[in-house]
Amino acid sequence: PALKHDMPYVFGRDLLYHNSVKPEVLIFLARLPSLALSLALAVCLALWAKRWFGDWGLVLALACYVFEPNILAHSGLANMDLALTTFLFTAYFFLVEYLEEPKPWWLWAGGVLAGCALATKLPGLFFFAWSAGLVLLWRKHLSPTLKINAALFAMAAAVLLLAYQIRYIPQFFGLLGQMLPAMFGHHPTEQHFNFFHGVLKQGGWWHYYWVALAVKASIPFLLLSALGFFAMTGKERLILGWPVLSYIAICTVASKQNGLRYILPIFPFLCLAAGGLARKKSYRWILALGLLMGWSVFEAVRFAPNYLAYFNQFAGGPQNGYRWLVDSNLDWGQDFPRLKRLLIYEGRPETIVATLGNADRDYYFGAHQDLLAWNQAPGEPVHLNSAAPKRELLIVSASFLQGFGLTDPQAFAWLRTIKPLAQPGFSSFVYDVTFDALSQFNIGKIYLRNKQHAAARRQFERAAALAPERPEPRRALRDLGVKASSARGL
Repeated sequence: PALKHDMPYVFGRDLLYHNSVKPEVLIFLARLPSLALSLALAVCLALWAKRWFGDWGLVLALACYVFEPNILAHSGLANMDLALTTFLFTAYFFLVEYLEEPKPWWLWAGGVLAGCALATKLPGLFFFAWSAGLVLLWRKHLSPTLKINAALFAMAAAVLLLAYQIRYIPQFFGLLGQMLPAMFGHHPTEQHFNFFHGVLKQGGWWHYYWVALAVKASIPFLLLSALGFFAMTGKERLILGWPVLSYIAICTVASKQNGLRYILPIFPFLCLAAGGLARKKSYRWILALGLLMGWSVFEAVRFAPNYLAYFNQFAGGPQNGYRWLVDSNLDWGQDFPRLKRLLIYEGRPETIVATLGNADRDYYFGAHQDLLAWNQAPGEPVHLNSAAPKRELLIVSASFLQGFGLTDPQAFAWLRTIKPLAQPGFSSFVYDVTFDALSQFNIGKIYLRNKQHAAARRQFERAAALAPERPEPRRALRDLGVKASSARGL
C-alpha cells in the first residue's frame, strides 16, 4: 500500500532524472504554465484596480503583486495553487462586473472560470460560498441569488464535465468524498499532523493562518493592504473583505494546516485593496506610500530567489522561519542545487542526508548516506560512507529538524542547539559531524530505530572511535551484536 501511494512520486522522479532531457529543462517547462497564469492574474488585477481607483491605483495594486514574495514564489512553481488563485479571482471579478452591469457574458465568463477553479483544486468550491453571499448582500433578495448561483453552478459543472471527459466524473466525486472529510479531520485513514511555532500536534489552530500571514507576507505588503481597506468605500470593502474573511474562516476549521499556500487566493484581493490608497493625495501619504513601496522592492530584491522560504522581520527573517512554520511554508527540497554547489565548494566531502522533497538525491549529492529509509528507492541498500572520512557533513531539512513528518519528533532535537555550518536557501541545515561523537551516536540511534543495523553499526563505531571514553557507543555496539545474532538465529 505504501508503494502504491508513492507511485506518482516514483514516476515523477523517473521522468525527471532518467530522461534524455536534463531535469532543469523539464522543470523549467513545467513552471511556465504557472508563470502564464500569474501574468493573466496580473492583467485582471490591473483592469479591476484601474476601474475602481484609476491609473495610480493600478500602479499600486500591481506593485504590491509583483513584489510580494509569496506571489513570486508560487508564480515559479509547478503546482496548482497559483492556478486556483487565478481562476477564483478572475471568476469573482466577472461576477462583480455582472452585478454592476448585468450583461450575460459577464456571468458566463464567471461561471466558466469558476468551473476551471473547481477542476483545478477542490477548494474551487469556495467560489460558490463567495457568490452566494455576495449576490445575497448585493440584491438583498433570495430569488435572484438562487437564479444567479444556479447559472454559475451549471456553467461550472459543464466545464468540470469537459475537464474530466465525463467518464472520469465518478473518480472526481470519489475524490471529493475522501478529501472533504479528510480536510476537516473526519476521515479514518487521514490524520493531519501540523507544526506551529515549536508545537507538533494533530489538528489545527484557530489562529494558524492569521499568524502565517503575519510572518510570511512582507510587512510593507501587510501595511499597504490594511491601509487600503480603510481608504475604500463601504461597498468596496464589502466586496473585497467578504472573500478574504470567508476563505480564511473556512481554512481555519480545516485539520490540514501546513502551508500559507492554502490561503494564497486571498492575496490578489489584498493587492487590490492596496490600490485604494491612490485616493490619498496629501504629500504625507505620497511620501509614506513611496517609502512602503521602496521597502517592498528592497525585500523582494534582497531575498531573491529564496521566496518560498521568505519570512518577514516579525519572525526574525528567513533564517528563523523554521522556528515558526515548516513544510510547504519554506521546505520543499528547493535548495538541492544550492546544496550541490556548497558540497563542491567544500571539496566534495562525504555526506549523510535527511532531506524533504522527492528529487533524486544522487543527482545533486552524488554517492551519499541516506539517513531516512523513505528517502531510498524500494529495496535499495543504504550506501555507507567510509569508516574514517576526512570530512563528513550532515544535511537536514528544516522540517525534519523540527520533527515534522517523523515518527519520532525528537529525532533531531540535539541539533537544535548546534550552530550549523551553513543554511543554504534557509530551508536546509548543514552540520560538520566529522569529529562530532554525539552526532555520530545520535545518527546511529535513528538507524537503529529504523532497523537499519549495518548503518547503525557504522555510526556507533565512528562514535566509539571519536570518544573512546564514553561507554554509550560501546554498549550500543554490544546490544547491536546481540540483536544481529538473534536475527541470524531466526
